[in-house]
Amino acid sequence: LPLIEGLENTKATAKTIGEQVLKARDTEVQINDSRELYRPVAAEGSVLFFLIIQLCFVEFMYQYSLDAFVSFLYKAIDRTEATADLDERVKRLITTIRMTIFRWVNRGLFESH
Repeated sequence: LPLIEGLENTKATAKTIGEQVLKARDTEVQINDSRELYRPVAAEGSVLFFLIIQLCFVEFMYQYSLDAFVSFLYKAIDRTEATADLDERVKRLITTIRMTIFRWVNRGLFESH
């Protein structure tokens, strides 16, 4: 009977979807846990960006775009030495990001005001 076959197919599909929903929840928890481990790096990047955009109060020409900042941030992430220890990785990322942004901003500073 087509009706019974249709119901069985629907039941099998519902079971598959239920399993995928459970797997998606587990994956979401893992992603959230990983994201929290890198939060200090995100906080450092945020603080650095908001510090350098304040430089326009010192001199009008010191204006930095978010796009430029993000490109230097990605360069710093790519340059950071990999390590298996996550705490060490976070420390290295923060240090490399600080130095990369410092060099970028320092390059554009005037000698005197």
